[in-house]
Amino acid sequence: MHDYFGEWYRTAGIPPESVPLAERWKAVEAFSPNYEEVALSVQLFFQLTLSDSSFPETFRKRLHNSDVTLPMGDNDIELIVLAGANLIDLIERGKQQFADFAALCLVCAAAQNLRQNPLVPDIPELAVKYLKNRSENRDKPVKESPEGKLFDALTAVGVPHSDLAGEFRKLQLGFPLVDEETNMLWWLVGETSRDLDKRWSKCEVGAVCSIGAAELAGLTKVLPGPVAARAFLDRAVRSERKKVPDSISIAEVVTETPKEWREKNHKNAVANELTGLLPLHQAMTLSVQANDDDAWRSVFKNSTKIPATAKGSPDAVAYQMYLEHLTVRTFAEIDESK
Repeated sequence: MHDYFGEWYRTAGIPPESVPLAERWKAVEAFSPNYEEVALSVQLFFQLTLSDSSFPETFRKRLHNSDVTLPMGDNDIELIVLAGANLIDLIERGKQQFADFAALCLVCAAAQNLRQNPLVPDIPELAVKYLKNRSENRDKPVKESPEGKLFDALTAVGVPHSDLAGEFRKLQLGFPLVDEETNMLWWLVGETSRDLDKRWSKCEVGAVCSIGAAELAGLTKVLPGPVAARAFLDRAVRSERKKVPDSISIAEVVTETPKEWREKNHKNAVANELTGLLPLHQAMTLSVQANDDDAWRSVFKNSTKIPATAKGSPDAVAYQMYLEHLTVRTFAEIDESK
């Protein structure tokens, strides 16, 4: 059982002594979500409109199968806690791709604190720590990965091939990171948007936040990206500028991003399962679909529970967009491999 499981109940206003925590945790461990259910669990945790309205009942029944003491009704708050607990369990014990996806969804849904705090704030904070640790250890071997399979195969053959197993693994893990780092550094030194063929200093700050994030995500070869990703974006924002605003709103990011670029890159909405989890993507898509530049704002607030006027520092907003792009990519990769 997670050390803070009881504390999550207490934070949500449920006395942990009133719940058989050991039984509940067994149910959490037994619930093995597919990737759609991971996204739905995040929607449930943040109390967003669910892309599948039947999920709470499905989730409740499957938990009840493992813990018959779990009530089959009138426990919506507890379900929110259990959804968050299951996501943390997946992050800590699940396969890396699913763990990455769960953490990215939690962090993106929190929207760099632009969204009102969830019922249990500790859960997305743990996801943030997980992603940081993953970024710091992207060169470390992972079970059931291509490099791991080659290592096992060479080791099984025996000497002299087994002596090369470790070196081959280092090369497989290191080359993509060196290639990524080189491309990112050239991108930074160039101080120019590849999409717009225009220096960042000649672009509106909001455009750098959105387009810069998209370009950096495109250069990211190994998820969840380098530790310095946010600093890279901050440098792009500040490129040759005497002054950068302390904060920028979602609406400003949208309106300062050229409409032609928005129409090309955000014409189609993200997958239905990701609805509400990627607020900046949603804002961009709604702005393209709207009749005028302001019509999308009320729809955006209703669907995400975040006002378009919500502000964050430019580097935080840009990093949010960067993570959203990585989430979309991870979702697509899991979908293709199923």
